[in-house]
Amino acid sequence: MWYIAYSALAGAFASIPWLTHLPALGLVAILAGCVIGGLIFRIRSRSWPHDPKVRHRQLLYSLIAVSFPPAGLFVLAGPNAQGFGIILLGAALGAFVACGIFVSGTRRYSMVNERLRQIETNDQSTIE
Repeated sequence: MWYIAYSALAGAFASIPWLTHLPALGLVAILAGCVIGGLIFRIRSRSWPHDPKVRHRQLLYSLIAVSFPPAGLFVLAGPNAQGFGIILLGAALGAFVACGIFVSGTRRYSMVNERLRQIETNDQSTIE
């Protein structure tokens, strides 16, 4: 999640010059940051084992990412005037984070698997 968050933040900083004149390009930079963060995690985790429970957690985290920002902005801004646009912006940012979550893939590092691997290598070295 940190890869996605930091890359989205980098995309947000990169989008600052565009937000005043071309706000759509600014939002695309944030989306690109989230997706790039997911791809960075996917590349980093290519040697890790697949976790069968990840897809369920990805759906849950994506649902949280898509629903909590607009709900919080609805409470803070209200449904009137510019509040509706801010709520839609929160929904878009949550959807961008959800895209990054799904791009990250299903490989996860497991301390249990690492310990079993260490035990196996120790057992094989004592046998030889």
